[in-house]
Amino acid sequence: MVEVAELDELIIRGIQGLSEKEKREVLNFIGFLRIREEKSFIEYVNKRTKEAKKRGEHFPSLEELQREYA
Repeated sequence: MVEVAELDELIIRGIQGLSEKEKREVLNFIGFLRIREEKSFIEYVNKRTKEAKKRGEHFPSLEELQREYA
C-alpha cells in the first residue's frame, strides 16, 4: 500500500502538469469531496435534480450547484 507521503507526492506531480483550467477543476472537485457527504448538500442536489427533471432541463453541473449552494 502506498504511504500517505507518497500519495501526496503523486498528487502534487499530477497536478503540476495540468492547465490552469484543469487545476481549477481539481480545486472544485476537492471542494466537492469535502462537502459531498453533508446531508444538507445531498438534499440540495437531490432537490435540484428532481426539479430539473420535472421541467425537462439538463442537470446542472457540479460547479453550478456548488456556486448556488455556497
